[in-house]
Amino acid sequence: MQPIAPYSWTVDVAGMPVELPVFEAGEDRAIALLMVIDRGLRFVERAGRALAETFRPLSPEIVVGSATLGIPVAMEVSRALGLDQYVVLQKSPKFHLSDALVEEVRSITSHGPQRLLLDRAAIERLQGRRVVVVDDVIATGSSMAAAMRLVRRAGAEILAAGTILTEGRIWRDSLGRDAGLVRRLGHIPQFRVVDGRAEPLANSMEPRRLPEPAG
Repeated sequence: MQPIAPYSWTVDVAGMPVELPVFEAGEDRAIALLMVIDRGLRFVERAGRALAETFRPLSPEIVVGSATLGIPVAMEVSRALGLDQYVVLQKSPKFHLSDALVEEVRSITSHGPQRLLLDRAAIERLQGRRVVVVDDVIATGSSMAAAMRLVRRAGAEILAAGTILTEGRIWRDSLGRDAGLVRRLGHIPQFRVVDGRAEPLANSMEPRRLPEPAG
């Protein structure tokens, strides 16, 4: 991916302006890129606390996050909720995941299909529990949809899904009725490349916050 004018997009995240670099992503498309691991501990801690406050009235028992960039979000949300255990859905077929529960997923920032894996040893931690599922960004919605399918296959009740940012509107179609469970801290549009510049698509803009699901 190559930087493209206007080179940055500013989004409000939990009351803090965050400047994201804008990159050309092929096929006359560009994205404003959030890389959580490059934002430092204070950023992820702040985001985790803000998401945790939206979850607290639901009394979740465990947080689930997807590798790789969803892991720090899951850790900080768990910490803010006073929970010790969290569950990570993996993407790499490590030796202990040979018999894992599997869902296929396509990510906007990855080439080709991927797999999301839930270690069978974690099923006991999820079965019958009240769960929130988190990630760094919900773009196409396919990663979050796969994560929610895995969590439900493990026998858990999903109370809500949380993310630092949503991108565009395609994710709503991917999640269907589960789109109503999403809580976010900010929103970024989709961009198209016009005459060498990234222009936000008007139909991909949304209010910064979603209505909170009843809980």
